[in-house]
Amino acid sequence: MALRPTVLLYNFTDKRRRTKMNTYCAMNGIRVRTVDKEQYGKPVLALVDKEADVLFGEEQIFSDDEIRQNGERKLEQSDFSEEMLVMCHVGSKMNGLLDWLRKENVIVPLKAVMTQTNQFWNSLELYCEIKKEHEQMTEQRL
Repeated sequence: MALRPTVLLYNFTDKRRRTKMNTYCAMNGIRVRTVDKEQYGKPVLALVDKEADVLFGEEQIFSDDEIRQNGERKLEQSDFSEEMLVMCHVGSKMNGLLDWLRKENVIVPLKAVMTQTNQFWNSLELYCEIKKEHEQMTEQRL
């Protein structure tokens, strides 16, 4: 069974931006799923695939003061307040989505595509990696 194209949204608190994303995605056959902090312990794949969610079982729950170690970087769950967008199974629709984001000036610095590797990471691990890559890319531009 082919999985439905899905965009995961993290920390999109601005209603106008969230509505714009929902409208564009609905018109283009892309499901939008807002990920709550309580779901950060689930593998990314489990957030987009109900069968995988069942296979992975109970999600790992992180308290706000629990510190996760990811390589050299420590992260408190409450520190993850930046917007992040993860595109899952969007295939050929990705370029249209990225073009639309630029055209509409919806700037989301932390963007990723779910891959064979990162689909098993939880949201905090994915955030740490995307954040690190974004910092490296912006350093190179300076």
